[in-house]
Amino acid sequence: MSADGARAQTPVDFAVGAGVFVLTLAFVVAFVPTLFDPFSAAATASPVVSDRVASGVAGDLLAASPTDPGVLSPACTVAFLTANATLGTQAGCHPEVAASPASHYGIDGDVQVVIHDLDERTPNRNPSNLSIATRYGVFDVEQSRSTGDPNDVGRGDVTVSQRLVSLGGTQYRLTVRVW
Repeated sequence: MSADGARAQTPVDFAVGAGVFVLTLAFVVAFVPTLFDPFSAAATASPVVSDRVASGVAGDLLAASPTDPGVLSPACTVAFLTANATLGTQAGCHPEVAASPASHYGIDGDVQVVIHDLDERTPNRNPSNLSIATRYGVFDVEQSRSTGDPNDVGRGDVTVSQRLVSLGGTQYRLTVRVW
């Protein structure tokens, strides 16, 4: 120590100060770009979008009753899968049951809605027919409705949401794919 009581900087003081500076700089570099994520446009489909469509289709658009979301109306399901507005009107379904799911939910990309067996692993490939009994008759309908080619793999990322639904007393899985 010098005679006037001042002391010089030691290597330990310098190392602690430099370490704190480097850690702070690393934190800023790592976390500042994520501050702008909510304001940037996503290049791929968002899981929130597919979840919103799945909830809307199972809980509102095809629901037999607002008090029983997930229990699908057979006539509304047929009207949706076949885009039959006349049947939808006769059955008292949602006014836009026959509209494109992408336009109904305001989605720029393509949407596929599939109602399939619980154990089906690839419902988007080769969807089979589903026989649905309604008070207007029995309908053999393809169990999928899509606004684009679901087999087009060059389109980028796909987000998927699923819901368990009941149709005519049988449980099915409703799968929504957005790309």
